[in-house]
Amino acid sequence: MRFVSKVVLASASVAFSSMLHATPWINTDDQFLQQSIQLLSNSGHLNIPVNTWPLMWQPVMEQLQQVNTQNLSSAELFAYLRVKSAASYAQRSTIKTASLQASSDPLATASFGNQFGEKAAATLSYESKHENWASGLVKSIRRDSYDATAKSQNKTNWDGSYGAYIAGNWVLVASVQQQWWGPAITSSFSFNNQQRPTKSLQINRLNSNLPLHQHLKWLGPVNVNLQLGEYAGTAPTRHARYTAARVSLRPIKPLELGVTGRQLKPQLSEQITTGLYSDLLPQDNITTLGLDARYNLTAQAAVYGELSAQRGEQQTNGWLLGSHYYVGNQDILLRFFAEYQHIPENYAQWLFIQPGAIGAPYEKQWVAGVQISAANGQSGYLKFSNRTSQQKVLTQTSQLIDATVVNVGYQHPILSGLASIDYELQRGQQHNEKVFEHAVGAKMEWRW
Repeated sequence: MRFVSKVVLASASVAFSSMLHATPWINTDDQFLQQSIQLLSNSGHLNIPVNTWPLMWQPVMEQLQQVNTQNLSSAELFAYLRVKSAASYAQRSTIKTASLQASSDPLATASFGNQFGEKAAATLSYESKHENWASGLVKSIRRDSYDATAKSQNKTNWDGSYGAYIAGNWVLVASVQQQWWGPAITSSFSFNNQQRPTKSLQINRLNSNLPLHQHLKWLGPVNVNLQLGEYAGTAPTRHARYTAARVSLRPIKPLELGVTGRQLKPQLSEQITTGLYSDLLPQDNITTLGLDARYNLTAQAAVYGELSAQRGEQQTNGWLLGSHYYVGNQDILLRFFAEYQHIPENYAQWLFIQPGAIGAPYEKQWVAGVQISAANGQSGYLKFSNRTSQQKVLTQTSQLIDATVVNVGYQHPILSGLASIDYELQRGQQHNEKVFEHAVGAKMEWRW
């Protein structure tokens, strides 16, 4: 499967023809753009599936053009203008990005937004969009990466690179990009942002507005994603291969459903067997089936849930429930959210391992928080979580047990770019004592 990385880089370096109207998709790195998109979905102005990321731009832009701004509330108008601005920028034929970031400790939280997997990094990227092709080359130089293992120090990578070809209403993709499957804000049983992205070959529907077939119009807008991939060499499941599929649909405006399936095939010869989390790594093939749903109670409020059934050596089910609520006006938008996740002890937790971090694998997690966006470009978030650790990890005295965690972040436009800072404070049990651990990360990004 290591051929995947070669295909990604080869696809991304092709010379293209002209005139693709926008970047193919929206990535998982902007939690405040996701906040605005979700509000427009809640209110029915975006009647498409929005729980599968990266999210294709084409159906979003198509429905934005149909919105009558006279019918929007002040908060919805804020979200509309935020998404419209991002869509306008994405229509550029080329986008160049440069960023610098540093952190004291690992800050790769399972959520949308910044991820800090190294003490320092410098990144350059170049994206080019044309009629039927799109490509992105992203090169990062890293220092003291937290995901480094005894077999790999990984001082550079191509994370974020992609090549995409549009054929009718389908997009063929070779990529090394973060993904997020599911309705939750802070966790997912399928893909999340805690580890380096997988290398994958994918087939995606370009425009979920178009019916799959004239006899299937009753399904509503449908998104389909099929992929074959491999986990990074510095992921806990080093070079594990997988196949995955997801179908998400909106049979009625208030309801979005998602069905997922994935089979993981560990490469036992590649795994580190002496690491802190080695006892959590799968030894046999694991099949995971998932069902998730989000129901919009009003334009401001929604409830959602996810069920994950894992089938391998053992059979077990994990689940998640959550809700969110919006308030705002034309100058500011706030999203309050609360989520609860349950992961049984025999559920293979390889996806939730944060490389370099000391937090013990958890069985239960409560999360509550708020995201705030302002019209002047400033944004921030505050999040509280409480984790109940699995009993079997109490023997790992270097880990932080039953942690209470506070995360706070702020971003501000400055120096023709965007500056952001993220901070995490944990309090838990370590060496039979209550201790505090903290981490801080900062990032500066320019685009032109």
